[in-house]
Amino acid sequence: MMPCPAVPGGSTRGVSRPTEKEMTVSSAPVSNSADSMMGFVADHGEKILRYCGVSVVNVIVGQSILAVCLAVFGLGGVTSQFISAMISAVPAYILSRRWVWKQSGRDSFRSEVLPFWIMAIVGLAFAASMIAIVDRSTDSTIILMLTSLCSYGVVWVGKYFVLDRVMWAVTHHDELTPASAEAS
Repeated sequence: MMPCPAVPGGSTRGVSRPTEKEMTVSSAPVSNSADSMMGFVADHGEKILRYCGVSVVNVIVGQSILAVCLAVFGLGGVTSQFISAMISAVPAYILSRRWVWKQSGRDSFRSEVLPFWIMAIVGLAFAASMIAIVDRSTDSTIILMLTSLCSYGVVWVGKYFVLDRVMWAVTHHDELTPASAEAS
């Protein structure tokens, strides 16, 4: 690093600028984000559509349970939302595991059920927190419902990646990795 020219009225001690070599920009091709997005959609399109379908079912089940808890049983909003989230997580888990990610065999409480419910609780906590913040400035049902929907939407996107990349990551046995190609 080379020292910067003096700044009028200021000190140059400890201030430096990069040299030509340090400023050189890599000439490696930059991947086009549109190509990346198209590749992602090509690889995940059907799965994402099934995931969306599960979400529609989950919203219908969850909102129905929420309405019953509020209107029929007269429970409070937070209690009703908690019950709704925990009960609607059951069909969401079953549909996600078997239909979206095509998993078969026994369910693992420790590596599948528990993490799925933890993600449901994270979604509930995030949505409840956002609603609590917005509720301070408005009592509009529509605004609060949109806040809930958007909050769950943020968690929904993150949850897809956790389910796809971690919990139910698919291994393609027909594809050889560099290490497996060397071994064969």
